[in-house]
This record gives sequence, C-alpha cells and structure tokens, in this order.
Amino acid sequence: MRKLVVLSNMGGARTPDELKNFLINMFKDKRISPGFWRYIIPYTLPYFRYKKVWKNYKKIGGSNIYKWTEKLIQNMESFSDYPINYSMRYTRPHLKDISKNFDHILIISLYPHFSSTTVQSIIDEVEQLNSSKNIKIVHSYYKDMEFNNIIDKSIRDQISNPQDYHLVFSAHGIPKYISKKGDPYRKQIEEHIEILKKMIPEFRSISLGFQSRLGPIKWERPYLEEVLKQFKNQKVIIYPISFLIDNSETDYELKIEYAQRAKNYGIKEYKVLACLNDDKRLAEYLIKLTKI
Repeated sequence: MRKLVVLSNMGGARTPDELKNFLINMFKDKRISPGFWRYIIPYTLPYFRYKKVWKNYKKIGGSNIYKWTEKLIQNMESFSDYPINYSMRYTRPHLKDISKNFDHILIISLYPHFSSTTVQSIIDEVEQLNSSKNIKIVHSYYKDMEFNNIIDKSIRDQISNPQDYHLVFSAHGIPKYISKKGDPYRKQIEEHIEILKKMIPEFRSISLGFQSRLGPIKWERPYLEEVLKQFKNQKVIIYPISFLIDNSETDYELKIEYAQRAKNYGIKEYKVLACLNDDKRLAEYLIKLTKI
C-alpha cells in the first residue's frame, strides 16, 4: 500500500490569474458562501476585485505560502520514510491531483484550530473525491504541549526582551453567524491563548485581536485595530496564532496595513513575528503526527 503525507492549506496567489482563481474557488466553497450567495458571488466579485487585490500582492512579491511550505516539506523529509506533498484548497496543487497514485493518504491540516471554514472544508474536499482510498485527517492539535513548546521557543527566539512589549495574538476572523451555528474556532483560539499565557508570562500584557474581515456583516471581536488603539506610546508584538505558514494575511495585512495603522495610533514600536514556517522543530513534530 503506497502512503502519502499531505500538508493542507488554503493557498495563495503568485500571479493575477492565480488570484482570480483563488477568489472564485473560495467563494464557491459552501463553508465560505452560504446559500444562494454561492451561486452569485463567485461569478461577480472576483472579477471586479482581483485586480485591486493584486496590487497588494505585488507589494510582497506574491504569496510566500508556497515557498515556506516547500521548505517545510524538505525539512520533514529528513524525518520521514514516506513521500510528502502539499495541497491547496483554492489553488493548485489540488488534493485530487496529487493523490491519484496512492492508496493511503494522511492529511495534516496546517490550521491548528478547527473551523467549518478551514478544516471542515478540507473534509468536504476529501468527501468529494468519492474514493475508496484510506484517508485520514489530522487537525486540532493546538492543545498539544509539544506543539506549544515550539511556539514558545519561536517567540523567544524572535524577541529577547518580552517585558518591554504587549503581546497581541492575531487570529483570522470569522463571521459572527458562523460562531452562532456552533463553530468551535473562537473557543479553541481562546483556549490556546490561555495555554500560551502560562508559558510566556513575561510580556507586559497578552491579548487577542481578530483580523481579515470582509463585507458589512458582523465578525468576531475584538477587531485587531480596536486592540491596537489601546497601546498608544507602547511597544507591541503581534503573533499570528491561527497560521503556521506566513501568507498574504501576515506578510501584507499585518506587516504593511496594520503597521501603518499602528503608526497612526501612536504606537511606539510595532513588530510582527514570523510564523513557524520551515522551523525544523515544527517539521519533526508534524512527522510525529503522521504516526498517530
């Protein structure tokens, strides 16, 4: 039986056409666009929006999610006897294309928390394969202390004087109505932060802010900008808790858009820490997850 390990993530854009396809595929996802909107938004909004959004992507040279994922896989391969690949939910490569020649597939979600908009969407993708393959999905490992020790060490590697800073964990937002349907994402994020608070108590304060909202509907609060406004004349560190790999939400939104907002709010110093990316400690940990 041929086994394949797959790292699963959302995807990103390296070209304008790839961005357009990303937006179309994302808004076609029933976990993102509910009801009849799924039959309207994918065929309207992406075509009007992608050129404007691409201007932002150009500022960071396109999404770095592929570069970091490929480097992570290279590090994982030194600990693994199985082939490792990655699939993207909304851009290539897709799971159906990379899994053709394998009987046993173990998918590791690169989202450490469960949400219907992320992990459940991956589960949907697996079900759409309509396959007799043996497929297992590993997710929701945010409570694992080995994983949290890696985050702890990564934060400490990047900041030598935490007592001078307020630490804000930034999480990708989700619409409020999704939480009301029972989505556990917010609760898991809050549980995760409580775990990390006990591990890194040196910061002046530790808080949560949600980023990346879109449209007129209500999203989970507090919004990141609401949190930042509290720290005028203070030093602030941002850690993107909901991502393992840097992407446009970290490289552009946090490091450029929110950096400008922080300046406008009078924040003395604003710094965004890197995600775990190709950290060898993460690579070894993910390989251990394949043995569960």
